[in-house]
Amino acid sequence: MKFLPHHYYKVIMKAGGVEREGRCFNPYVRELSPEESSQYKSLLEKDTREPTHEIAFHDTEHLRTYIGWIKEDSEERLVFALGEGKEYEFRPLARPSDINS
Repeated sequence: MKFLPHHYYKVIMKAGGVEREGRCFNPYVRELSPEESSQYKSLLEKDTREPTHEIAFHDTEHLRTYIGWIKEDSEERLVFALGEGKEYEFRPLARPSDINS
């Protein structure tokens, strides 16, 4: 999913069978370098694979930054997994065809 600068997106936080919806502003995804990935791996659980990406976004209170893996990336949504069953799903507030018009 392509994030446009200065746009709001729907974000769904999923953890432990619970879902919470909200809005976020200006999400940004970047790929971690191999060095960064191995440094973060040392902070995670022993049987967790190395994280591959970092995501940052503004919610209503703070700038949030997480490391993890892209589980799904399509035109309609991006699912970002953090491990331990926690993930964030991002969707545009408008249909993708409306954004590109």
